Amino acid sequence: MFELIHESIWVASHMTFTKNFSPNGNIGDIVAKDDAQMSTAHLLGMLSGVGLITISHSPMFLFGVFAVLSPINIWSTVKMLHAAEFEILNQAKLTLLGRKFIDSGVVVEYDKLKDQEVGFGEWIKPKKGGSAVKIKMGSSVEKAFGVSGEVQGAIQVLKHENYLLNYHKNTMYILLHQDAGSNDITKSILHSLKFHDSLNKSKITKESDWSSYMYSLEESLQWTHANYDKFIEELDDKNWQSDTIYWNDTGMRLNWKGHEKAKEDISQK
Repeated sequence: MFELIHESIWVASHMTFTKNFSPNGNIGDIVAKDDAQMSTAHLLGMLSGVGLITISHSPMFLFGVFAVLSPINIWSTVKMLHAAEFEILNQAKLTLLGRKFIDSGVVVEYDKLKDQEVGFGEWIKPKKGGSAVKIKMGSSVEKAFGVSGEVQGAIQVLKHENYLLNYHKNTMYILLHQDAGSNDITKSILHSLKFHDSLNKSKITKESDWSSYMYSLEESLQWTHANYDKFIEELDDKNWQSDTIYWNDTGMRLNWKGHEKAKEDISQK
């Protein structure tokens, strides 16, 4: 148990060393500190355990020590997870950063997101995330659209992209093309947030005003095209790893008519 506690402390401090040295390419420093800390953590754990056994071999004593140290081990593990502060983007962080960028034109640093996250940064706190929209990625057409006309409208506007958007049943669905990559995930989330803003501000629903709904989709796409590069630059300036993104995905990928032709047209231009 002592060994586990010491190892948790080692991992937490090791993460800090890795974060500070890895951007500079100091692989030798990372490996040396890795081995030294690992050996020290195991040695302290074993010595602490041996020292306790020399006090008493009584089962009651040993079980009592276990009962006391188990919560300490859990606490150390939780602290270790909180100490892992790497600027790796997941869906929650990307949503919060996109929301901040739309509102203010800037991207914030890692520490500025902590009070808006729960579950070690995997989810957004209710009513504090700045984004009320629920986003589902990689969904099927059946779940994301109500009628076939909605699919045709989305493809008409987004056929040049590697994703489709539709706001359906209080959820923003992002459908991914089979060629979609991490840059398309970033772009689709930024676009979906702006699209949702436009719908909310004008009180537009596709059921009551389809033409305005489609206009908002196209207008938000134009805004995304104009601001996407700046968003990526802001992410890079704040040391966010914009080329590596983790997101919740149901695994569906699509292909639609006209997508390949649109890609050829873009490459020719």
